[in-house]
Amino acid sequence: MSETKAEKGLFFKPSIDTQFHIDFEWWQASDLGWRNAMVRCMCDEHRDFFLSQPESDTMVDFIDPETGEVSRRDTLQEILTNHCARQESFLQPNGPLTDSVFRIFLANGNQPLSCRELSEILKKPAGTILKTLSGPRIYRGIKPY
Repeated sequence: MSETKAEKGLFFKPSIDTQFHIDFEWWQASDLGWRNAMVRCMCDEHRDFFLSQPESDTMVDFIDPETGEVSRRDTLQEILTNHCARQESFLQPNGPLTDSVFRIFLANGNQPLSCRELSEILKKPAGTILKTLSGPRIYRGIKPY
């Protein structure tokens, strides 16, 4: 696998090997509801809980299984990643492409992936994914890494 990290320049043109991720700064700058977007991706049980508790922003310790590094994480993010994303219905094969890519990044802890890698997961052409993600519009904060 060839990793390609985006250069922060004006004329960067991504390829199918350019890695993408969810840019949380985009969410902050655009003033859109990051938590609401995550809640909409949850299983029914947890979606109902978090919708009834809009101020539930408790932090928990997260231990990276590969590095052993401890970091603080939002409870909502932890439940989404470790429970909801593991449900069979989490990735919806016939759903919108941008929604599927967003859910993949939520499920994998926002680890950068290339369009080639996303193509293998989604069974969609890498070129189609690239065209969608590298167009003038930013979908759900998904940007080159």
